[in-house]
Amino acid sequence: MNDAMLSVLAYEFHGLLYILTACMLILIVKPRAMVTVKQRGLLFIAIFVLLSVCYMSMEEIDPLVFALYLIPILTALSSMFEGWPASTVAWIAFLVCGYWIAGTEPVATVVGATVILLLGLLFHFKWLRTSELSQLMYKALLFIAIYEAVYIGIYYQRGYEVPLSMLAVILAGTFLSTALVFFTFYQVRNHERMREELYNAEKYHMIGQLAASISHEIRNPLTTTRGFLQMMGKPNINQEALERYRMHAIDGIEHANSIITDYLNYAKPSIEDARPIDVKAEINALIPWVSPLSVMSSIEINIVHEQEQCFYILGEPKKFQQCLLNLMKNAIEAMPGGGVLTITTRVDQSNVYIQIADTGIGMNKLQLKRIGMPFFTTKEKGTGLGLMVVVSLVKVMGGQIVFSSKTGKGTICEIRYVLHS
Repeated sequence: MNDAMLSVLAYEFHGLLYILTACMLILIVKPRAMVTVKQRGLLFIAIFVLLSVCYMSMEEIDPLVFALYLIPILTALSSMFEGWPASTVAWIAFLVCGYWIAGTEPVATVVGATVILLLGLLFHFKWLRTSELSQLMYKALLFIAIYEAVYIGIYYQRGYEVPLSMLAVILAGTFLSTALVFFTFYQVRNHERMREELYNAEKYHMIGQLAASISHEIRNPLTTTRGFLQMMGKPNINQEALERYRMHAIDGIEHANSIITDYLNYAKPSIEDARPIDVKAEINALIPWVSPLSVMSSIEINIVHEQEQCFYILGEPKKFQQCLLNLMKNAIEAMPGGGVLTITTRVDQSNVYIQIADTGIGMNKLQLKRIGMPFFTTKEKGTGLGLMVVVSLVKVMGGQIVFSSKTGKGTICEIRYVLHS
C-alpha cells in the first residue's frame, strides 16, 4: 500500500475519532432534563460546531476524504437522528467549508449533500421511531451509497479523475465507519432513552406515592370526624358528650386542612411580602410559643446571640416564624426524656447563621439522607410534611439548611441566609 493510500486511511481515521467524540459528548454533556427535540438539536449543533472548528484548524484536509467520507456520514447522521434543524446547519456548514476550505467539487457537493439530506429527513420523520438497529444500518448504508454514486458520477462527468484504488480505499473506509458510527450513536440514543424513562418512572412513582400518602393521611382524620358526627346523631345524648364529640370532629377537620395546607406550601412555596426580618427579635418572640411544650417535657432552652447588634435577612416574617417554630418543636419532641435545646445565631460578612441543636435521640445516616422527603418522619404520629415545608420555604427565601446528627447524642440543624444590609 503506497503512501497516498496510507494518508487517506489516516485522514479517515482522524475523522472517525472526531465523529465518535461527538457521540460520546452528546452522551456525557446532555442533561437529564433536556428531553425536547429543540434542545437536543441545539446541543447537537453546538457539539458539531465545536468539533468542526477543531477539525478545520488542527487537521490536514484532503478534498476527496472530506467529500466522500465526512460529508455523507455526518449529514446522514444528523438528518436521520436529529431532524431538520441540526441537519440543515450541518448541510450549510459542509457546503461552505467544502467550497472555501476543503476545495471540494462544488456541484457534486451541493447535489450529493442535498440528496442525502432529503433522504435522511424522510427516514427521520417516517421510519426512525419504528426502526430497529438492522433497519437503521441498512438505510444508512443505502443512503450513503446513493450519495457516493451521485457525487462520483458528477465528479467524473465534470472532467475530474481519481485512481480507482484510492477511490476503493476511501469508499471502504466510509462504509465501515458508517456501520461503526451508526451503531455507536444508536446505542447512545438508547442509553439516553432508558435514562429518561428511568427518570420519568421515578418521578411518576414519587407522585403516586405522594398521592397515596396524602389520601391516607387525610382519610384518617376524616374517618374520625365522620365517626364523631355519627355519634352526635344518637338519641338521648347529653350536652357535655355532644360538645365533646363536636370538638373532636372539628379537630379532625382542622387536622386534615393542615395536611392540605402543608402540602400546598411544599408544592408551591412563595414569598409574597418580602421585607427585612430582625432575626434576633423573631427568635425571641417565638420562645413564649415553645416554652409550655418545653416545660412539659423538662427541656431547658438556651438562646445564644454571638453578636449584640441587630441583623436582618430578607423574607416573609410569618413563613420565617413557621420554619423556626417547626424546627424547635421537632427538637423538643426528639427529647422525650428531657434535655437542652440551644438556639445560636451568628453573622459573618455576608451571611446569617441560625443553629438549632438538641440533645435528643438523634438520627442515623439513612434517616439524615431522607430528611425533607415527602412523608418521612421519625415520630409515631407525624406526617413528615412539616419538615418538608421547612426545607422548601428555606430554599425559596434564598437560604440553605443542613442537618447533622448522631444516634443518641442529638441533632444540629443549621440554616444560612444572606445578610440583608
